[in-house]
Amino acid sequence: MNYFDYLSPGDRNSLFFLPPAPFDRDTERDILRDAVGGLLYLPGGNPNIAHIIRSGKIRGLTSMALCLEDAVGDAQREQAAENTLNQLALLAQAVAWGALPRERLPLLFVRVESSRMLERLAEDFAACAGVLTGVILPKVTGETLERGLSLTAAIAADSGVPFYAMPILESAALMDCPDRLALLRSLKEITDRYAGRVLNIRIGATDLCGLCGIRRGVDTTAYQVAVLSSCIADIVRVFAFQDAYTVSGPVWEFYSALARSRALQSWSEVNGLLEEVRLDLQNGILGKTCIHPTQLLPVQASYAVPFEAYHDARSILEVDRGQTGVTASARRNKMNECKPHTLWARKILRRAGIYGVYQEHTDTAGLIRAVSQGGCYE
Repeated sequence: MNYFDYLSPGDRNSLFFLPPAPFDRDTERDILRDAVGGLLYLPGGNPNIAHIIRSGKIRGLTSMALCLEDAVGDAQREQAAENTLNQLALLAQAVAWGALPRERLPLLFVRVESSRMLERLAEDFAACAGVLTGVILPKVTGETLERGLSLTAAIAADSGVPFYAMPILESAALMDCPDRLALLRSLKEITDRYAGRVLNIRIGATDLCGLCGIRRGVDTTAYQVAVLSSCIADIVRVFAFQDAYTVSGPVWEFYSALARSRALQSWSEVNGLLEEVRLDLQNGILGKTCIHPTQLLPVQASYAVPFEAYHDARSILEVDRGQTGVTASARRNKMNECKPHTLWARKILRRAGIYGVYQEHTDTAGLIRAVSQGGCYE
């Protein structure tokens, strides 16, 4: 897979100083954890999953979650699980027969309903691991996280290929807890024992807000809801400290068919999403749960690295630290302090390798315009 591979060579060259590099599910974990990016959710009961992927119908699709939890009704869950396994088998068959080139296979995850479901489906997932990248573990507690990660490690061992878990922090205990940092640190201790099998730590904003009867409006980012914002800050403080894990951001619930028009960037649903992704990045978060294909482009375009940030990051890492502690940026508009900014610079360069670096006078809006006006965004 390669971000923005649907662009023409001319657009690609005009937009990118450094183009995105290809990756797949076998890419090293330290890169893959940032490459998940915009994760598109589909209900596991959808009978067209394999067809959607084979046809390339969704432009820019690089990662997908098949949900067997909240996206399906309780009475339909077993049927949805059976359908999901059938769809994975169809995809494996298509790859084996050459009908689906492996480089067009997105990172695929199944969001299970519980660790009990994961235990029941573990053998099936191991058999499908050639096309399945991992599982998503909702509403984790200490007990369910330990069990889920243990099962994930067992599936990886049985299948002989990389297989990952992405826990979602969204439990009631997380919101109603006298010492949230202590709870999060206990969860991180469990996660650390299986660190090589964990791709992302995800934040379940809808569930966390729902516990307080809150629903965000189209003009309200996650960072404007006090109880949610404080929770996000604590999660980042514990799990993203010293870049231990990639923390992925909360879902943006709004989308519109109008956002498919050539005036894509003018609609409130997209403006709100772009603002929240900007705040995600500013708060140490990379990755986003997407609930509609029209959300993929704004999210992915936001992750491509600005020209100035890329050159600042390079200069910070290339300076002779025995001689220099601080330098002016290339544009002479900010201070680059070598030691405090080192981790930021490393993360910027890792992101640049996945999503690319914009040309000097290009940005997120420019990429969105180029795609929408070129008819690539459908």
